[in-house]
Amino acid sequence: MVEQRIVSDDFLGKWQQTTNVMADVFDVPAGLIMRVRPQQIEVLVSSHTPGNPYEAYEKANLNTGLYCETVMATRSLLHVPDALEDEHWKNNPDVALNMISYLGVPLLWPDDEVFGTICVLDSKKRNYQQRYVDLLWEIKRAIEADFQVIEQQQKLMISNASLLDANQALLRSNADLKAALDKIVAMQGELLRAEKMSALGSLVAGISHELNTPIGNGLMLASTLKSNAVTIAKELEAGVTRKHMQDFISGVDQGADILLHSLGRAADLVASFKQVAVDQSSMRRREFDLRKTFKDILATLGPAIRKSGHEVVCDVEEGVVMDSYPGPLEQVLVNLVNNALVHAFPEGGQGHVTITARRLADDRIEVSVADDGVGIPEANIARVFDPFFTTRLGQGGSGLGLHVVYNQVTSALRGDVQVESAPGCGARFTLRVPRVAPLDPASH
Repeated sequence: MVEQRIVSDDFLGKWQQTTNVMADVFDVPAGLIMRVRPQQIEVLVSSHTPGNPYEAYEKANLNTGLYCETVMATRSLLHVPDALEDEHWKNNPDVALNMISYLGVPLLWPDDEVFGTICVLDSKKRNYQQRYVDLLWEIKRAIEADFQVIEQQQKLMISNASLLDANQALLRSNADLKAALDKIVAMQGELLRAEKMSALGSLVAGISHELNTPIGNGLMLASTLKSNAVTIAKELEAGVTRKHMQDFISGVDQGADILLHSLGRAADLVASFKQVAVDQSSMRRREFDLRKTFKDILATLGPAIRKSGHEVVCDVEEGVVMDSYPGPLEQVLVNLVNNALVHAFPEGGQGHVTITARRLADDRIEVSVADDGVGIPEANIARVFDPFFTTRLGQGGSGLGLHVVYNQVTSALRGDVQVESAPGCGARFTLRVPRVAPLDPASH
């Protein structure tokens, strides 16, 4: 049950940063993450803000009328602007601490069991605007994503002695994933300080959304490798052929390569988001084979594509070697494919995404990502590349994916990108970039 799920100091430190930033953004004395215990509820994390009357690890008895009891019981948002003006709340225990306003949402484990709540409290009346509510929901989703990682980490700790080397590789990969998540937290703090308050929630959601694919791929592959390890261990008891063992070792080796690529993609994504908030950062330039690069990207996207139920077809001209910046180009392709999978087919059914790339006569490269989905309304065509424009606010849409595409193509790759679409006729994104990037310091 809940008591068996141990939250490490690393995650507590990460959540401490989150609550500190949350309290600053909401301009309240108290930002809390609460964890339910048998017959009690505990302040697991308390923001380091002036006037906060709550201390970490202090406990309170349940069934006493606390705000958080209602949140956990209803599993829904609770907003109390002023408890002193509310007959139901005027005598609750938090009022004794002069915390008369409350905004909180439940935190749930992946199996839908209640972990506790995340909330903000104030000593004055507060009627929170919708953007604050949206931000709290996005922070909730980020923490619940951490719960999934916690469970994956604990599962990976179960090792098999006969396959110790393979299990050690999985544990190292998991540690790398955790390090990537720590970098995300640092980037979230930087973006929260750099952007206006109205954009903070969208940026946090954008980071979570854009990193979901590479980190999700890594976690899914790690789980698959663990399952394969359990299977081969059972076969060892009954006898296993050399070929089966070689196939298993080959699978582990290939899986490790894809895990490393996914972790590299996560690092590139963090760098890409940094470019939205600060001046364009430096990027590594090298020669690379376009077809192989696209193949590697689609390999990391494989689990997400299969989960979507849609088909992605890639047709890239052979022998095209670019002397440019592969990181931005990979980011563009990932964002365009994910954009199609998320937005093009909202009504279900199997859709198709087609990727083509060819060399033009003027030594430029043309890449096209097209889908046969619902298309883009005419009113939105001119806005799709704008930062923070999304039709899925609060539903996983960050409004940053296509803006990153535009920024990478025009700034880093020194090309141009266009979109063609009509309702019911799908959408096509076409970018044209130099095969050999200009030697311009401004583009580095």
